[in-house]
Amino acid sequence: TALQAAAIRPVSSAKMHLPANIGDYTDFYSSREHATNVGTMFRGKDNALQPNWLHLPVGYHGRSSTVCISGTPVTRPCGQLQKDRDDPNQGSTYGPCRLLDFELEMAFFVGGEENNNGSRLTIDDAKDRIFGFVLMNDWSARDIQKWEY
Repeated sequence: TALQAAAIRPVSSAKMHLPANIGDYTDFYSSREHATNVGTMFRGKDNALQPNWLHLPVGYHGRSSTVCISGTPVTRPCGQLQKDRDDPNQGSTYGPCRLLDFELEMAFFVGGEENNNGSRLTIDDAKDRIFGFVLMNDWSARDIQKWEY
């Protein structure tokens, strides 16, 4: 249709921009399969999914300095790695990540006036705080995370 022809453009003609200045972000384990897969890496198959996952949002702080537009080269992170995969008592060594994991995620832009310390936002406040959604490619250095965990 004419509307589709006017609205849809080839990706090759688009210039990517970071849609906002990312000051901070929290990453959540929102998929049972994802939480189970990561839990298996960290705790083994028998204790993969912690009981709390079914009752509360499990999130962790992300590194906002690494948020960039599509097409930006990713520098393989370095950090402490378990020296002997079978024996954590052997300590660690420093080096490049060997288990870099890429994930496609849904990201939400949240804003609004700062709430006072101690005041809570409710789920009903979300409609006044969420002002955008994007797809985000996320990466995780699983072997470094495992040693830190």
